[in-house]
Amino acid sequence: MPKSILIFFILILQTYSSISQNSYVDSLKLKAEKEPDVQKKLKHYIDISNNYFQKQLHYDSALVYLEKIRTIAHNEGIKERDIEAFAINNQAIIYYTLGDKERAVTYFNEGLSLSKKLNKPVRVALLYNNVGMIHKELEEYDKAITYLDSALTIVKTDVSKRLLGVVYTSLGETNYAMGNYKQATHYLKKGTQRLDSLKQPSSEADIVLAKSYNAEKKIDSAIIQAQKAFQQAKESKAPKSAYESSVLLSSLYSETGDIQKETFFLKTALSYNDSLSLSTSLDDIELKELKEQQREQELQLQTLKDKDLLYNILYLVGAAILIVLGILLFKIRKSAKLTKDIHEVQKNLIQSELERRGKKHQNQ
Repeated sequence: MPKSILIFFILILQTYSSISQNSYVDSLKLKAEKEPDVQKKLKHYIDISNNYFQKQLHYDSALVYLEKIRTIAHNEGIKERDIEAFAINNQAIIYYTLGDKERAVTYFNEGLSLSKKLNKPVRVALLYNNVGMIHKELEEYDKAITYLDSALTIVKTDVSKRLLGVVYTSLGETNYAMGNYKQATHYLKKGTQRLDSLKQPSSEADIVLAKSYNAEKKIDSAIIQAQKAFQQAKESKAPKSAYESSVLLSSLYSETGDIQKETFFLKTALSYNDSLSLSTSLDDIELKELKEQQREQELQLQTLKDKDLLYNILYLVGAAILIVLGILLFKIRKSAKLTKDIHEVQKNLIQSELERRGKKHQNQ
């Protein structure tokens, strides 16, 4: 199918989806406002905030409803505070998505404090991990290691140990960023093994492990790990990881002098790069379309506001005219009554004068 036709269909679907989603959100708002049951009201608010978050252009609206959820849940007491923790976590995710990492850390720490009070060790470990990785991105490595070590202490005592692989890989990636390649390799090996045992995706961690092996001059181990990452990325249809592992393999085979494999993975990387570029361009088109829709909605809202303002002005002018007319009418009526009274007085005076003269004439 030609790219232009594909884009056309995407835009049509996006427009239809946007209309139906707006209608759905409006219906949820009505239900939430009329719902007397607190838990059902909270559920509606959660659905609204999730819907706004998924639209990507309405993070501000999502934050408004998450704040409502927090307030209601907090006021309702301990039973609903788990929902409050959920709302705080989502607020942190939104701020992180918007690139405000410092504020994301603040909200994650709020959620961390509440989760400790609620005795949710697995969630506490996950939040320690999240905050640690943000500090890693901010290159605040000492803070990152402190949070990640706290996460590791908790997950080691968890019976399921389902987060163990995640925390190990986080520690590995942080140590790699710090240049501690031996420690990075140690944690990443443990992390990828744990993820593989749970059949969870590990291609991103495998890529970092391959880079760590390469930094330690262990080329063969690096190639094996990068090939594993590439194969898993292909199977899971993860083009970004497939691209990164292809680039890495091309570079590694270049170091070994294997021109044929170096060229093969370079071409493979280019093909994945093209697909990523197309995906990015389509995402950009969808994003522009959503922004245009939002702009049109804002213009419509402004038009309605302008109409309301015009109607209000006309109403005030009309009211003022009626008041002036009323005053004029009152004055006219008052003037007419006064004139009538004057005429009546004059008539009475004339009548009196005529009567006086008549009597005088009779006396003569």
